Amino acid sequence: MDFTDYQLKKIMELKKAIEAFHEDALRKLVKIVRSTDEGKQLMLEAIEDPSVYAMLLLHGIIKQNLYTKVAAVMEEIRPYLNSHGGDIELEKIDGNVVYVRMQGACSGCSLSAVTLKNGVEEAIKARVPEVERVEMVNDLSPGYMPYKRNVDEGDLMNSGWREGPNVDELEENKPYYLTIDEVDVLLIIIDNKIMAYRNRCPHRGIPFTQETVEQEDHMVLIGHDNTLRFDLTNGECVTVPHIQLEPFPVRIENKQVWIRTGN
Repeated sequence: MDFTDYQLKKIMELKKAIEAFHEDALRKLVKIVRSTDEGKQLMLEAIEDPSVYAMLLLHGIIKQNLYTKVAAVMEEIRPYLNSHGGDIELEKIDGNVVYVRMQGACSGCSLSAVTLKNGVEEAIKARVPEVERVEMVNDLSPGYMPYKRNVDEGDLMNSGWREGPNVDELEENKPYYLTIDEVDVLLIIIDNKIMAYRNRCPHRGIPFTQETVEQEDHMVLIGHDNTLRFDLTNGECVTVPHIQLEPFPVRIENKQVWIRTGN
C-alpha cells in the first residue's frame, strides 16, 4: 500500500507524539524510582537488562558512557578478528586512553598483528572521537584460538581439548615437546603468546627435537638443518613459501594449557 506525502507526514507526526508520550512517562517513572536509595539500586539492576537499557537509551534518559561506547565498537569488529583466528578484550579505560588485550593471531608483534591493531584503533577512534589512543596490554595469551570458544570449562575433555603443561613449565623461545592422543605437539612462548604446532616437518615427516631456536630478523626459527627452517611466530617455512606447520588451537585456563589436536 502506497501512502501519499500528506499521509506519511501524519504518520511521522503520530509516531513522534507516541514516542514523546512514552519518553515523558518513562522520565516520570525513573524520577520516582530514583527518589530513594532503594529505588536507585533497583534502577541500576533494571538497566542491566538489555531491553530496559536500550529503551532508556533510545529516549535519551540515560547516556552511554565511554566504556559502553568502546565496548559496543569492539563487539562490531570481533567477528572480523575471530575470522583471523584472534580476539580482543577491553581491559580498561584510563582518561581517554583505551587499553585492550589482543589475543590469538592478533597478538604478538608481526606485521599482520600490527595491521590488525591499527585497524582496531582506527575503528574505535572513528566511532568514539573522544578516544585519543588505543594501547595494547601484552599478557600471556593463546597464539591460535578456535573460532568458537564458548566451551564449558568443566567439559573440555568431551569437547576435544586435552590438558597440557602448566604455563610455568614453559620458557620464552624454548620448544616444549609432548604427545597428546598419539599426536606429537610442539609448544613455545613467543612474545607472551603460546603457539602450538604439530611436531612434524612437512618436508621430511619427522619431528623436531631441538632444545633451542634461532632468532633472526624478528623470526624464531627451527629446523633439522639450515636448509629447511620454519618461523615459529606463524608456522611458515622460510625456505619454501606456502609450506606451513599445522597449528593447533590453544586455551589457557587457570594457568593450565589446553590443546585441541582434532583427534
